Amino acid sequence: MKKLVLLAAGIALCANAFAAGGKRFLTLEDAAVSQAKKWQQTGTAKPIISDDGRVMYPFGQYLPKLTCTLMRVCDIQLQPGEIVTGKPLAGDTVRWKMSKQVSGSGDQAVTHIVVKPTDTNIATNLLITTDRRSYQVELVSSASEKDYVNMIGFYYPEDIAAEWDESARLKDKAQRARDKLVAAEMPAGSIEKLDFAYSIDGDSQFKPLRVYNNGQKVYIQMPESVTAAEAPVLMRVGTDGKLEILNWRAKTPTLYEIDGLFEKAILLVGTDGDERKVSIDWTKHKRSFFSWGSEGN
Repeated sequence: MKKLVLLAAGIALCANAFAAGGKRFLTLEDAAVSQAKKWQQTGTAKPIISDDGRVMYPFGQYLPKLTCTLMRVCDIQLQPGEIVTGKPLAGDTVRWKMSKQVSGSGDQAVTHIVVKPTDTNIATNLLITTDRRSYQVELVSSASEKDYVNMIGFYYPEDIAAEWDESARLKDKAQRARDKLVAAEMPAGSIEKLDFAYSIDGDSQFKPLRVYNNGQKVYIQMPESVTAAEAPVLMRVGTDGKLEILNWRAKTPTLYEIDGLFEKAILLVGTDGDERKVSIDWTKHKRSFFSWGSEGN
């Protein structure tokens, strides 16, 4: 009985640790991810308790204990989609009854091993084999309903950490691909010779992300939206205010190249009082490669 009381106290401490003593999580998944990260760093993870009272054990870290009582059923929940490959084996099949139930469907179907004792102050062990792993569970029957734990489940720190690492790897791969694309879009020549000293004014879906030159040609980086909208006309603004159409050509779907340099130009869409325009001014400030990310903001 003393052992059962200690077990109940341990579960209560676990609940307090997650519900009051430190971090509260919006979802059970968030709590499991947090423990998985700790497992990566320290090699240990702790049980967590869901809002419905289910004790979630980190698989492979503890010997789970399920404390049942007379006239009550206990529930062992497996991972969604996990399939039991044989009848669970118990050390005592006379005083412990068990059955299998399934909730949900498809890949999210959850197998429940329902356990019920026929006596009190008894204990045994249970082996459950699945298509993914095998579980060892200690079963205890208490005479007091205060010790009753109606259900347990599992979370899998190794799997969660692997998914977390994979997400980080994919994010890093995407960033490298973007960096490679930007490098490919850069004109030939030394980066130090590029001049990003352009101001961009206007509010339109075709407002350039950045403008720069290499001393001979001007490059205009347009947003992705320009590929699905009416292309603007590029016009040079002379010192007398007169407009002159400039020819530009696409290096990529969003990067345009203009021969020669200009002091001021506008991008124009529409006519007859329904024009939308964006102005581009070469400010000729000190050239700095590191200023390109903030141009046009």
